[in-house]
This record gives sequence, structure tokens and C-alpha cells, in this order.
Amino acid sequence: MKGFAFLLTLFVFLYPIPYMLYPVQATADLGESRIHPASPLYFLKSVREALELKFAGTTHIKALRQIEFATRRIRETKSLSKTSHHDLIVPTLERYFWHMGELKEIVSLKDADMVRQVSDIVTYHMNVLQTIYSQISDPRARMSIRSAIHRLAEWDQQFIDKLNLLDQSSLAQKMAISKLSGCNFLSKEASSSALNEVERVVLTGRAKTCF
Repeated sequence: MKGFAFLLTLFVFLYPIPYMLYPVQATADLGESRIHPASPLYFLKSVREALELKFAGTTHIKALRQIEFATRRIRETKSLSKTSHHDLIVPTLERYFWHMGELKEIVSLKDADMVRQVSDIVTYHMNVLQTIYSQISDPRARMSIRSAIHRLAEWDQQFIDKLNLLDQSSLAQKMAISKLSGCNFLSKEASSSALNEVERVVLTGRAKTCF
């Protein structure tokens, strides 16, 4: 009976795979993750994602999947921020940047529609991270999110540099919206009285190199 229940659960998680070809739109409400890293069934989500990648027929679909996976990690971070498991935010954001690294390697920069989609979703991720930051008080979690915003601004710049090499200046300017948001956040937060002196110095340095 337990084996049957497990298989049934697995089926429920895996059944939607053929239909999940497109990531959440940047204009949609991010929502929350019902299955997040603190959930006992979270390993099933990892299994499903491995299969989603395995059955991705083209590089284009693989890029879409990585966008979706990254968005899931942001959604999980949002959910974790409302629990007592703030310690799991750090590894969740590490997984987020792993997906973003994979995306950067496979996305076609000559596909203007895809680049616009990446720009929109990354800008959305940046905004959601800043919103989460403003809603939590755990110092370690806040530090992790500050670091994530800085890393995402760096990711934006690397993406912008690649676009400029291809003379895609208009797309690069669109991508710069996310980076500017992150840099402004770092600059503003660097003067926060809630930070200690070391944190302010580190954040000030990051803000200066960001612009």
C-alpha cells in the first residue's frame, strides 16, 4: 500500500511534464511554492526537474526549462521566508544561480524574443528578491539575499557584455533595467543603520563597482 501511494505521488508530480514547456511570465503573480526545501517530498521535485531536462528536445526548450527552474527557486525562497527555515534560503539561492549559470551558457543571444523574455524574468526576480528582503528580519537570510542581489547584478552585466559584443545594444539596454535596480538597492542599503560597520563597508564597495 505504501509503495502504491509513493508511485501515485510520483505520477502526480511527473504527469504535467509534457505540458510545462514555457516558464512563468514575468507579469504573472509569482505565487508561493507548496513544495519547498523544508518539505519532506522536495526530493520528488528534483526528480521531476531532472526528467524535465532529460526530455527537453532542443536547446531552446532547455533554456526555457532553466528559466522556469530558476523561477521555482525564487518562489521557494519566498515561501521559506515565511517559515522558520530561513537557513534553507542560502542553499536555495545557490541552486538559483546554478540554473542561471546554465541558462547563460545555452541561451541564444541572437534570438531577440528569448533575450527579451530572459530580461523580463530576471528583472522580475530582482524585484521579488528585494521585496522578500524587506519582509524578513533574520540577519543571515537578509545577508544571503543581499549577496544574491549583488550576484544577480553581476550576472546581468555579464549578459549585457555578451549582447554588446553582438551589437545588440537595444537588448542590452533592456537588460540593464535589472542591473540598475540591483545597484540602486545596494547603494541605498549600504547606508542602512540596521547594518554593522563591516557590512556597510562591504556593501558600499559592491555598490561602487556595480555602477
